[in-house]
Amino acid sequence: MKSQAWVHRLLRCGALLALVAGAAHAQESTAPEPGAPPPERHGYALGDSGFNLGGYAAVDAADELGHDAAATLRSLSLLLSWQGEGRWSFFSELEGENLATINADDIGAGHDTELALERLYVDYAWSDALQFRVGKFLTPIGRWNVIHAAPLTWTTSRPLITESTFPTNATGAMVHGVVPLAGRALEWSAYASPGEELAPEDDSDPFKEAYGVRLDYDLGHGLQIGTSFVEFEQEHDRGEHKTLYGVDFLWQYRGYELSGEWAYRARARDGDSADERGAYVQLVAPLAGTLYGVARYETFNPAGSGEGLNLYIGGLAWRFAPGWVGKLEYRKATDNGVGEPEGWLGSLAVLF
Repeated sequence: MKSQAWVHRLLRCGALLALVAGAAHAQESTAPEPGAPPPERHGYALGDSGFNLGGYAAVDAADELGHDAAATLRSLSLLLSWQGEGRWSFFSELEGENLATINADDIGAGHDTELALERLYVDYAWSDALQFRVGKFLTPIGRWNVIHAAPLTWTTSRPLITESTFPTNATGAMVHGVVPLAGRALEWSAYASPGEELAPEDDSDPFKEAYGVRLDYDLGHGLQIGTSFVEFEQEHDRGEHKTLYGVDFLWQYRGYELSGEWAYRARARDGDSADERGAYVQLVAPLAGTLYGVARYETFNPAGSGEGLNLYIGGLAWRFAPGWVGKLEYRKATDNGVGEPEGWLGSLAVLF
């Protein structure tokens, strides 16, 4: 009986995805080479103005243990950029979240529908080694947070250590660039978020004040290693000082990809201290054409709970056309002291 229920859950999850995918118009184009990420420069030029309008959309389907299967139009983002002939440029991202939901009983507006300003900043490029950014940007911690758009990732879910351990957006100023070091490229950034966040989301806990740096070094042979450091306070925890340390890596070879992040956050308030820590390792392997197998292991210990979990994820990603990706994964947790959902997740995402 358990095996039959398991099969029925898988079929329902697949049916929900198929229902939404059938409403989309598939593009006829050449699929990317194995191991190549989808092209990042999509969109439409707005005449000769220098502006480019693009975006991405993602539909998620979930059949988690103990919950009814459902599909959600999870995100619809519009990306507006401008590149002049000089050193100035502009970028913004406006995202609609949880716009519609389909389940066995109903089709209607999604729960917690929200319009969020993800990014809005101006850049000035003095040189490749020295560039300036002012506005609201993605917090440069680790790898996942800065490339989290659904068409550019391999799984429907994002690692737990990247979700709430730090605010994913910062409002302030950043200096960054790329410099040569021992014949290789070193990407660097330093940023400050000294005040309130621009247009924070309703359920977020944004930076009250933050100062951080990030380094990412290309070691050659497809290997990159990075490190992140930030000291910050958040709006909902005023007077609680937090420090986060992170290390991450990416290795790519002939269509294979191995990546991971580790982060440790210490916090102190009125002489007491606590910590939150976690890590993940993810392997991507080409199977046939543009079909890839994905496996990820996570460990996560949230602050103050004294409990954590181990999370195992296995699935498939099919990049069937440039900018398009379909994903299916199964999540299984052990020592699940934080109540993380388990079961099937799937999604269809497009970059346009």
